[in-house]
Amino acid sequence: MIRRVIIVAAVIVVATAVSAVVVPRQGHGARIRAGAEAGEEEHEATRTIRGASCGVERWPVKTLSDPRARDVDFAVRPATVRYLGSLRANPGGQDSRGPLETRVFGLQARVVGVKLEADSDYHLILSEGGATMIAEMPLAACTSGAQHRYAMSTARAEFERAVGGPVGESWIHPGLRVRVAGVLFFDFPHGQSGHARNYAELHPVTGFRVLTGS
Repeated sequence: MIRRVIIVAAVIVVATAVSAVVVPRQGHGARIRAGAEAGEEEHEATRTIRGASCGVERWPVKTLSDPRARDVDFAVRPATVRYLGSLRANPGGQDSRGPLETRVFGLQARVVGVKLEADSDYHLILSEGGATMIAEMPLAACTSGAQHRYAMSTARAEFERAVGGPVGESWIHPGLRVRVAGVLFFDFPHGQSGHARNYAELHPVTGFRVLTGS
């Protein structure tokens, strides 16, 4: 009887350990980078598209290639980092948009951190008045067939010119004061640095201009 109890307990422990490693929400044949389960830093699933490492989670929405991308109103609404961070989060699904995710907002802020992510996006941390939020710039190779692809590519090229070239996987801290415009997007928590309280982002960035240096 005691031996049977020990065996059952061992099976439960093994099953628990396996379930902790499986991450079903990523799906879509995604590749999970080492350390993702530990939550030690930001990690997202990626896939390879024409030789480029691109994202998976809500990727059509993030790159304006979803069915409702045509419904996005690209008239830029003025906003602040704090205001966008105060909105009620209402995200859509994998290839659908929430009500506010069809709007473009423009704001002025300081870029306090930037790095290249595994999905080839530039991850910008914008700071203004004590509040922070994220803006993301996709790689052109990951936006094939997307609406406003030229605007996204131009914004990323302008940013690279401002910082002296492409950015790598290590953080840099330009300190540039900029004007940024982008489509509002509500992300989910996955260890990302510099997120707004409600995980609102400008994703993708469709306009970028440097106002002053660091």
